[in-house]
Amino acid sequence: MYLDTKLIAEELRSLRTKKNQTIEEASRNIGIHPNTLSKYEKDASDMQLGILEKVLEYYGIDELIFFKIIREYNQQIDK
Repeated sequence: MYLDTKLIAEELRSLRTKKNQTIEEASRNIGIHPNTLSKYEKDASDMQLGILEKVLEYYGIDELIFFKIIREYNQQIDK
């Protein structure tokens, strides 16, 4: 199994849309540039762990739960 950064990106976008926030609103509240958040929602391959932690904290998602979701997606894809 590997860490699929596309799945991470898709899940980040999903979290934002579930919160009914635009990229501009979410990035302002997280403290990063809108272009940065937009980039990570397309491809999280170079996302720093500290930024991921800030994003997940803003969305109210525990890191362990987040990666459990990603692992479950990976397992579904691998089948």
